[in-house]
Formats: sequence, C-alpha cells, structure tokens
Amino acid sequence: MDELVRSIQKQIRIKRVACWAGIILCGLCALIGIAAQEWLMTLITVGATILCIYGLTVMRGMTKFSVEYQPGKRFRYYRRTVQQKLRYITWVQCFLGVLIVLNFTILNGGLVLFVIAIFSILTLQFSIKKRIKNHQEPNTAELADFVRMGIISSNEQTYGVYKDFVQLTHTVRGNQIMIVTDKRLISVFVEEQGRAMKTEMLLSSIKKVRALETGFQGKGLLLSVSNRDHHELHIHMIGQSIYFSPEQFVSSFLRALDVALKSAPYLLEETFPPYQQQRISLHPSEQGSLHRSTTA
Repeated sequence: MDELVRSIQKQIRIKRVACWAGIILCGLCALIGIAAQEWLMTLITVGATILCIYGLTVMRGMTKFSVEYQPGKRFRYYRRTVQQKLRYITWVQCFLGVLIVLNFTILNGGLVLFVIAIFSILTLQFSIKKRIKNHQEPNTAELADFVRMGIISSNEQTYGVYKDFVQLTHTVRGNQIMIVTDKRLISVFVEEQGRAMKTEMLLSSIKKVRALETGFQGKGLLLSVSNRDHHELHIHMIGQSIYFSPEQFVSSFLRALDVALKSAPYLLEETFPPYQQQRISLHPSEQGSLHRSTTA
C-alpha cells in the first residue's frame, strides 16, 4: 500500500508540473492574442489558463497531509448529494462535448483529443454515474454477519459500507471490506483460507484526511487518514463494481467524521483504541478475532 501511495503522489506531482507549464504557456499565448487582437485565441487560452489554475487548486495538499481536518470543510464534491454529484458529472460531460466541437471546428485538432474526450464521457456515464446511482447500503443480514465476525459491534451505528465482492462466501485473497460507523473507520483485507486482516481507526482521533483518484480515468479512489498519534490508514477502493461507489463511501465517511468530531472530542477513555490491527475469520464456525497483532 505504501508503494501505491508513493506512485499516486508521483503522478500528482507530474500533473502539478503540467498544470504550471500550461499556465505559463497559455498565459503567454493569451498575451500574444491580445497584442495581435486575435480575440478568439485569447478567449480559448484564457479559458485553458483558468482550467489549469483550477487543476492546481484541486491537487493542492494531495501529495502530503498538510492541513488539519476541519468538520464541514473541503471535499466539496464528496459532500454533495447523489443528484448533485450526477449533475456535476453531467456538466463535465457537456464541457467535454464542447471541447470535441472546438477540436474539429476551431482548433483543427486530430483524433487523439477526440478519442480521449469520447472515452472520458463514456467512462463517466457507464461507470462512475452508474455506480453512484446503484450504490447499495448494507442490509440487516449483512450487518449481522459483520457483528458475528467481530468486524463491528452490535451497539455501533453503520454509516456506510464499500466492498469489491457480492457474497461473503465467495471472497478471495485481495478482496476488501470498508466500513464506517459512528465510532470507527474499518478496513478488512481478505487473506488465505477465510482469514482477514482488520485495521481500524477511531473517528474522534482522526486529524488529517486525503482522497486521491487512482486507476485509469480516475475510476478508483485512495482514502488516507492520519490520527493524532501519527498512525496512518490507507484504504484503496478500486471502483470496478457498479453496486459499490467509492464516492458514496467517502461521503458517508465525511458525514460520520463530522458528527464524531463535533459531538465527541478525542478522549483516551473511549471504548475503542485510537488505532488497532487484528486478524479475524470469515468462517461461520470461527467467530470473532483470532489474533491481535498491533494496538496503539
């Protein structure tokens, strides 16, 4: 996971350099357009400069935990409702459509930009939009299974669940379950023979949060959190299922985190430890935790 984090951070640094180069180049072209009174070129390059600046603001703070989390602040996209997210994505698709028209009418561009824009529109429509619409909330039977396996306790309120499989009985190595309750953020990584490594972090101890897009066309999402004791928890959601949305899980996490930080400040006498790792079993005959490896 650390290698994945470093790889994504490297990609973001490259994108930031590209944005700065775009700002400089488009800014110079805008000045040339003004001097030559080429107003169409000026308008296009000013628009491109604004997009580059927007890209820098989006990536600000992504490469490291630089800002302490404030309830209700930042992460505006993930704080939107389902309908608001869908409208936002539709506007992005419209912008890409306009870019396609400009590519062939004004910019005299080639097929590369056209293919990228078309593929992006299709990915947004049939992957990201679809999984946001179809995102499944945990049912009573599934929550009972999580309690039986020792993943959550019966007196916790579950805010959101993300997983990359359908049935608990059909898990393979590498499958993951992510759960956020009113108390904890929990990651379960499936290992061999029905065993899994459970990592949890107390919500009221979380100090910094970061969300990074991963994978081709940003289908995946890496959620990273850091607590007051400087423990870090990295949760990678691949985003391949149309029934479990990383975007909706992060929305649930932020909602639970805001409530936890506002209503219950970090206290050492909390029921759950600030950070903990333990092995659990996914088999019905082996309930609860098998071996506790780390507690902090």
